Amino acid sequence: ERVDDKSRIKTLPLKELDISARLADTPRYLKFPDGAKLETLDNDAVDRLAAGFGRTTWLDRVHLLESRLKYAIVGLALLLVFLWAGIQFGIPWAAKAIAHMLPPSILDVASQQTLSMLDRAMLSTTELDADTVERLKTHFQPLVAAHADHDVKIIFRKGNSLGVNAFALPDGTIIFTDEMVTLAEDDQELSAVLAHEIGHVVQRHGMRSMVQDSLLGFAILAITGDITGSSELLIGLPVLLTELAYSREFEREADEYALAYMRDHDIELKHFANLMRRVEEKAGRDKDDDKKKWINYLSTHPMTEERLKAFE
Repeated sequence: ERVDDKSRIKTLPLKELDISARLADTPRYLKFPDGAKLETLDNDAVDRLAAGFGRTTWLDRVHLLESRLKYAIVGLALLLVFLWAGIQFGIPWAAKAIAHMLPPSILDVASQQTLSMLDRAMLSTTELDADTVERLKTHFQPLVAAHADHDVKIIFRKGNSLGVNAFALPDGTIIFTDEMVTLAEDDQELSAVLAHEIGHVVQRHGMRSMVQDSLLGFAILAITGDITGSSELLIGLPVLLTELAYSREFEREADEYALAYMRDHDIELKHFANLMRRVEEKAGRDKDDDKKKWINYLSTHPMTEERLKAFE
């Protein structure tokens, strides 16, 4: 009902009135116990009313901060620091905790789907002779047996576009490409690579990587509030950039695991470095050939002098 003569139409204690917090110059609402609601743009009047009766809250300080440029700049800086810390430390920590809590059934499904996709798109049936496959599986048996809790399985595939490669799936399946086996000059070199890949399995790096990507994507969505195609660039680029940093950390952890195992079992550390040097040399010979666009072990396991020297 509209009242133009300023007559009083309702009387009640101020404590029963719900006053919305101020947000810039957006409308304010005064909510009455009976469900009625007053909307007004006179924020200053509402502020005076609330202050006159001691109805200030911590949200009033938020408005004070947002209405001052210097406070807004400080707030933005703190937000950026918080986001950086969350991406750099929070997401990896959460992903590690989640990955180690996932049941084996999840790891099996993820690995089966990944292997199926690789077999369709990149890999093909191994061309290694049966004697070579049997010899390597026998040679690897002590290492596999030492990790019985992780259900390590060794399979061989022709790498094709993946070329010289070896990688671990979340369920403990480790794939060696024919090209990697052919390049090795000593079975112990392949054992060193296997120890490194088992390090990825033990640390659950595969699942951690997937969980990290998912958490980062959700974080970007929560910040932007945009789930349409316009946010794809914002999501994809940070995932790519942070994944590169996470991969370096995963490789360092797998290196440490391999180093410890090889020392404990009297496997010469140089075997890993020797094979990686050979991989580097092959990549250097092939990189100038525009017709050869295969991805080798170095693209998924980037080597650095510091890492190789640890094995040399």
